[in-house]
Amino acid sequence: MIHGIGTDILEIKKLNPRFLNKSDPFFTNTFTAAEAEEGAKRNNLLSYYATRFAGKEAVFKALRLSPENIKLNEIEILNDPDGAPCVTLYGEIKNRAERFGVKTVHISLSWETEYAIAFAVAEK
Repeated sequence: MIHGIGTDILEIKKLNPRFLNKSDPFFTNTFTAAEAEEGAKRNNLLSYYATRFAGKEAVFKALRLSPENIKLNEIEILNDPDGAPCVTLYGEIKNRAERFGVKTVHISLSWETEYAIAFAVAEK
């Protein structure tokens, strides 16, 4: 059963490259250490982080949560061994998802020259 769906689109240039410094508060409040480790292996860092940022926005929308008090670093989007993106929830977002009965969050990420897009489905 579907709990909710969410989508987000981001103009990639709006994600300022200076925020991708691992010591910047925006970076640490948005991305997990595992995402930073996976991102370090990528050729196009800006597109990698833009798709993850859009993905996190799509996830909290799929969970039907208000953006207030959302900690984006409690949503982790990593690739599985086959390259497909997978969502893991932590902390309060995980607790709230469990209270809703959400078992899995499916996600699709894509980017083109100027835009990153994400689509998420929260499944009970």
